[in-house]
Amino acid sequence: MKAFALYGKEDMRLEEMPLPAVGEGGLIMRILACAVCGSDARMYFNGPTKRYRLPIVLGHEFSGEVVEVGPKVAGLAKGDVVVASPVVPDMTCRACAAGKDNICENAELFGVHLPGGFAEYLYVPDHMVHIGGVVKLPPGSDLKAGALTEVVACCLHGLGEVGGVSPQDEVLIIGDGAVGLTFVQLAKLMGAGRVITTGRRAKRRELSRLVGADEALDATAITSLPDYAREHGLSPTLVIVAAATTQAAQDALKVVRSGGRVLLFSGYVPGTELVIDPNAVHYRELHISGSIDCTIRDFQRAATLAPRLHMGELISHEFPFSRTVDAYLATKEADAVRVMVVAE
Repeated sequence: MKAFALYGKEDMRLEEMPLPAVGEGGLIMRILACAVCGSDARMYFNGPTKRYRLPIVLGHEFSGEVVEVGPKVAGLAKGDVVVASPVVPDMTCRACAAGKDNICENAELFGVHLPGGFAEYLYVPDHMVHIGGVVKLPPGSDLKAGALTEVVACCLHGLGEVGGVSPQDEVLIIGDGAVGLTFVQLAKLMGAGRVITTGRRAKRRELSRLVGADEALDATAITSLPDYAREHGLSPTLVIVAAATTQAAQDALKVVRSGGRVLLFSGYVPGTELVIDPNAVHYRELHISGSIDCTIRDFQRAATLAPRLHMGELISHEFPFSRTVDAYLATKEADAVRVMVVAE
């Protein structure tokens, strides 16, 4: 099969690779669509971190068609359109025993340790199929939108870490990329009373309103978010940081209502440090949570939500598989939201 392998900073090569023999409980899927996640783009433009098993086929947001199954696979068959969770947990470590298989102590990830979706085919090992990590998309699902199931699952997990949302919640989402726009949809679906986004790009602000935001603030017109919040009565009970800047995190802690919750969702450059006033956390009784990836249960639930969301609206660019490198370059464009690579 053909696959794009990352060797280092801005060094991605189209290569011929063998597919593993299908185990008794494993399967092979033909990749139909794979999105360029922000972490994929960072690894390409900045160079992969030490945890990546080089050369590696990136890509963990994908959908595909099952083309071969092992003899012991139950519930999945050739021709099924499926998605796969990004984390392959061992389900035996302390984290997995506590239901936190997203932070499995011995996890492997597609596109990090195992070949990912920027390839013609992908092999899913027996263990992953057995624990329910491969999920059929509902009939009639958009294959490209389905590839973003992982985004939905990770955002679902994040909302679970802060206790979900209710009609009493005013939710502020700092950042309106694909993740921020997914949080908008889920918060509204869960009944949030008011959802506000902040962002710097006009197209994304339009998308924010299109997918359900009650208000989309132009961050370029706001000198200080805390000052803006005081002047305009913005007092969110939940602030989601979906922008990888320390300023966004610091602003979140200042604008959130006393007794409120802050979700630090974005990944940062290794070594980044955040200055926090412990008295503000203590006396205002703030609750700070982090979130990474998703559990198998999150992923399964996310797949069932596909018909109720508008993930396809987040796809701003589309490239054929042969132009995968161009897809990565397109993530730098001003109007990029999620860039998708599709089978030819």
